[in-house]
Amino acid sequence: MTRWNKTEYEAYMEKYNRDIKPFHPDTMEADEGKESILQGKIVNWARSKGYPCLSFRQTSRAKGVLLPGWPDITLALPNGRTVYIELKNKKGRLSEDQKNMALMLMQLKHEWYEVRSFKRFLGIVENKK
Repeated sequence: MTRWNKTEYEAYMEKYNRDIKPFHPDTMEADEGKESILQGKIVNWARSKGYPCLSFRQTSRAKGVLLPGWPDITLALPNGRTVYIELKNKKGRLSEDQKNMALMLMQLKHEWYEVRSFKRFLGIVENKK
C-alpha cells in the first residue's frame, strides 16, 4: 500500500479540492447501535435490489486477504457505478489506514463514503449524497 507524505496529500487536496471531513454531530446523523446492524441493513437492501455487494469486516482471518483500510462494503450499482463504503457508529473514527485507502480510491476516481446511518446510505445510492 502506498503511503502519502504530507506534501503529496496537500497536492492531492489542492488538485481535486476534496477532503475527508471528520464526523461532526451537527453535520451528519448516525444510527444508534453497532456498525454490524447498519451493515446488515445495507446488505439486505442490496440483495433485495439484486445488486452485487461485498461486505467485509477486518477480522483476524480477513487480514491476510484484505488490504489494510479496505472499506466495509463494496457495492455495484446500475450504470457502471461502484461505491466503497466505510461504516462507522456514532463515535467511530477513521484509522490512518482507512484514511489512506479513501484517498487512494478517490484519487483513482472511485466513489468512497463514510456512512453512519441508513438514511445517508440511501441518499448516496439514490444520488442525493
